[in-house]
Amino acid sequence: MNIYLIKKNNNKRIQKIIHQYNLKHDKNSSMALIINNDTLELYDRLHPSQKSIKVDFLSKKNNYRCVNSKKKNEILYKAIGIKKNYFPYIIDATAGFGTEAFLFSFWGCYVVMIERNPIIGALLKDGLERAYNSKKIGNWLKKRLHLIFYDSLDILKKPILKPDIIYLDPMYPNNKKKTLPKKNMQFLRKIIQDNDNYENLLKISRNLVKNRVIVKRPHYAKSLSSKEVSFSISNKKYRFDIYLPYKKK
Repeated sequence: MNIYLIKKNNNKRIQKIIHQYNLKHDKNSSMALIINNDTLELYDRLHPSQKSIKVDFLSKKNNYRCVNSKKKNEILYKAIGIKKNYFPYIIDATAGFGTEAFLFSFWGCYVVMIERNPIIGALLKDGLERAYNSKKIGNWLKKRLHLIFYDSLDILKKPILKPDIIYLDPMYPNNKKKTLPKKNMQFLRKIIQDNDNYENLLKISRNLVKNRVIVKRPHYAKSLSSKEVSFSISNKKYRFDIYLPYKKK
């Protein structure tokens, strides 16, 4: 994929990631990847006043979010169904910047993120590698959180180890009545754009999963498959639609 590349140094680790994800320099791209010290960052060239973003599992903000995660993400915790002796194996098939996937792993689950976009994949890879090297969280994170660079629609058709849960967080539909989404979401929209294959992804997921498929939706949006939602857990902002696996014939 083509993107404007800005190299503030010649970091070999990040150069390896750029090569691995086949990212090519394009001087006309509106989005840029910046190699800044030991991090890979995403920058909107059309809005130079905005700060660049990165995947940072070690940030103070992320640490605070984890410490207070069960209370602030109570409905997600309930949707996952974690119990005292049950920490499900989860596939996050729409990884994005890995926010929920990291939470799942922090809660004790084994998590595999799947991301098909090479720019987002490279940012996730960089964030994971830096976190793996952390003395504070690296030891348990290496065991619980992993990344596969692939298209979920294809890989979920393969005979891989069946997960307990598949988590889907489709791109929110545009809502003209609401203000602009947060910067990270704006960046995702520009890179990934709209995808109309989510309903198909849901069907494939239900064929593979052991226990349930969880789909995150804003409160104003329709369900991906409203007739087949087993139950939902919601708050004022969003909800989680739960789908059970298809019955085997």
